[in-house]
Amino acid sequence: MLGGLTGLVTREVGGVVRRNVTVVVLYLLAGVLAAGAVGYALNALHTVLTLHYGAVTASLSIAGGLLVAALLMIGIALYVKSRPRPDRRLAAAVAAAPIAATLVGNRKFGWRTGLVGGVVLLGLILGRQFARGDDDAES
Repeated sequence: MLGGLTGLVTREVGGVVRRNVTVVVLYLLAGVLAAGAVGYALNALHTVLTLHYGAVTASLSIAGGLLVAALLMIGIALYVKSRPRPDRRLAAAVAAAPIAATLVGNRKFGWRTGLVGGVVLLGLILGRQFARGDDDAES
């Protein structure tokens, strides 16, 4: 029973990892292409500004625009970082529920083992949350 379950989990995890790697590689390629497109667009803007205002003014205008964009991104990053994180206790309890249900339904282990396993998992989750709560209260 556990051997088949382990094989199923291994195949499922392998498929998920393979799919996630493919998605990440495609995102990276899209990012490289977007960076190239932005570079060409900035070069075209520099050419247009050079024709109207001169090379030095065009270069300073583009540098100033990039600096403003960078400062805006830093501001957004600081705002996102300062927001409180969502509570993960319910998600942890929901994640532990299928393990306890599997142990309860298994004839080899029986309902008592499942009950003990569920209590141990619940104790681990609650203990971890209480430990985190003490750290948050001190800071």
